[in-house]
Amino acid sequence: MTLLPPPPGRGLPPDPQGSLLPAPTGAPGGPHLDGELVGFLHQSADGSFAIARLRDPEGEKIAVGPIGHVAVGQSVRLTGRWTEHSRYGRRFQVERVVVEDPRTVAGIERYLISAAIPGLGDAFARRVVEHFGVETLRIIDEDPERLREVPGIGSKRLTEIKEHWARDRRNREVQATLRGFGLSQALANKVIDRYGAATLGIVQHTPYRLCAEINGVGFRTADAIARAVGLDKDDPARAEAGAAFLLDQAEGEGHCFLPLGELLRRAERLEISAMAMQEAVERAEQAGTLRRHEAPDPSLAPIYGPLLDQAEEHVAAWLVAVAGAAKPGRPVDIAEDEAALNLQLNGQQRDAVEVALRGGLTLITGGPGTGKTTIVRVLVRAARRRGEVWLLAAPTGRAARRLAEATGAEARTLHRLLEFNPGEGVFGRDHSHPLEADGVLIDEASMVDLQLMASLVDALPSGCRLVLVGDADQLPSVGPGRVLGELVECGAVPVCTLTEVYRQAADSGIVRNAWRIHRGEGPVSAERDESGLVNDFFVLPRDRDEAAAESVVKVITERLPRLGFDPLRDVQVLTPMHAGVLGTEALNARLQAALNPDGDALRRGQRQLRVGDRVIQVRNDYDNEIFNGDTGRVVQIEGGTLHVDFDGRRVTLSGEQLDDLALAWAISIHKSQGSEYPAVLVVLSRAHRVMLRRNLLYTAITRARRFCCVIGDPWAVRTAAQEQGGAERWSRLGERVRRWAQP
Repeated sequence: MTLLPPPPGRGLPPDPQGSLLPAPTGAPGGPHLDGELVGFLHQSADGSFAIARLRDPEGEKIAVGPIGHVAVGQSVRLTGRWTEHSRYGRRFQVERVVVEDPRTVAGIERYLISAAIPGLGDAFARRVVEHFGVETLRIIDEDPERLREVPGIGSKRLTEIKEHWARDRRNREVQATLRGFGLSQALANKVIDRYGAATLGIVQHTPYRLCAEINGVGFRTADAIARAVGLDKDDPARAEAGAAFLLDQAEGEGHCFLPLGELLRRAERLEISAMAMQEAVERAEQAGTLRRHEAPDPSLAPIYGPLLDQAEEHVAAWLVAVAGAAKPGRPVDIAEDEAALNLQLNGQQRDAVEVALRGGLTLITGGPGTGKTTIVRVLVRAARRRGEVWLLAAPTGRAARRLAEATGAEARTLHRLLEFNPGEGVFGRDHSHPLEADGVLIDEASMVDLQLMASLVDALPSGCRLVLVGDADQLPSVGPGRVLGELVECGAVPVCTLTEVYRQAADSGIVRNAWRIHRGEGPVSAERDESGLVNDFFVLPRDRDEAAAESVVKVITERLPRLGFDPLRDVQVLTPMHAGVLGTEALNARLQAALNPDGDALRRGQRQLRVGDRVIQVRNDYDNEIFNGDTGRVVQIEGGTLHVDFDGRRVTLSGEQLDDLALAWAISIHKSQGSEYPAVLVVLSRAHRVMLRRNLLYTAITRARRFCCVIGDPWAVRTAAQEQGGAERWSRLGERVRRWAQP
């Protein structure tokens, strides 16, 4: 859920009775533009952005902003600021809108024509306005029978006009009200679809219901509405909504709960007193919408949302039960499988395969070059030879394809494995319809969050073995929890930790530097490596961000092609943040201009997407089965429709779906989890200070398969290698596993 405060000073449209809703307390003034909307130069599909022509007594003006919901002919009062555009000249940037009925005969005529009322086409609209003049809208509202005075309007046509007018005018007024509160067209439609004729009453009297019941409406939006309609700041519903919002926000940060003291501290930012928040927690606890656990220190008492509390307990109980279901089974003849694959496992690897084949639950963790993939290959072949059915999966499509390529067996994403139903938002596989398998192996398990793990264990049949493979030192999952890390650390389940590095891997600069960073040492560039064997890892120190950005383009366009890398397909730029000169947004604009400057393009807001662009999905789209972090390439543009190839599967996207796409020439390090690329460029800046952690840099360089280059400020690189932390999360999975494992 996106939780952004509404733009300051956003105004409100009239309510259906014609009186203005109360303005927000202390709403700022600022420049105004009053006039009649006479047409659009541009209007987004959802109405969230438009360039409109307005006419006031001085002439025609141009207004830009969230005014696409206003009908042609209506009068508006706009608040915002005047701006000067280098190409389009003087324009009014809209921040808030108050919509009124048309005031002039010409405006009323344009309004009726644009409304497309059945029974009242262009010609009849003109006749009605000629007959009634400025009284037209009042006549249609209050005394519609008088429309019979206009030649050609009989009883049938009058009935059509009355029905459509009542329904459409009401809908437009509700839409205008919601848009005035800062809701997008899509969100306004969601609210109206949910509440119907009761929409305005709910919005005006119980606005906090929106953030609890409408996906996409956050606390800050509901709070702004509550202030605008005059609800008291100390209303108990506000504190309850604030508690739910803060827990939801914490979940977005990866936490499973908040200690009570932390919840109270965060509540102060929302101007909710400690007493009001504690009372809200008590009410929510009684209602079952929050759960509080006991703690020796009351301020440390965990406050959970019920779903995550249940998921954490469920995962702990199931994993302990699975771990306790280990069976000796038949002797494991790994030597035969090693010979067939022309491999020779070391002692750690052999132990891992044997434990996995005999145990109920096995965790296999290790850094780069320790042979995790080799273990999986032997394990899958041995299981197949024993006549066992094993299912393979990974959190992302790219990781699943790598797993399939490595093993020669089918591998799926976890969502596909569990048969996710996007229409109902549930998994088809669960305890009542479990998976059919003797074993399940999950690769890149560090990416699996608590909720997805809960769904997985719920679908395991009795006696099924579970193997989780991953690197516990990488970044934790984007979603809540730190499942792999906590299970490795808890000491209550079998863990096979790989530390021996293959000889051929040890000659790789990527692997050598990954282990240096793992130890807290800075990376060493190839020209300074004492072994003389390294030619796949380089560090380019750049003190200035602008110089670093220029070097990124130069390396991709000039140096890497000479080494045989295709800049369009083989190279991925990774950065910690989205903003700044070395953030994803600025780097993508720079790289698009350098790598894909021409061709068909589709403009979406300030972005331009072109055929040939690499793109990334930034939110789960269950209907199209593309998920947060999936990358693809734009292959065709037709009008406002984009055709994207997601690793061999073509998906057609349009409208609001395009807002979930971003350019992917440069992506965040977090988004790169589970992926590997032939060549990786990592950029680091002092501006990334808050993100500079060892696991971040470690994750970034281990995404590279054949070449890696770190470009940026030497201080930032050194700090990232030395600073530990970044994986701290409020979670109690390990604690619960230990409790369940006690005899």
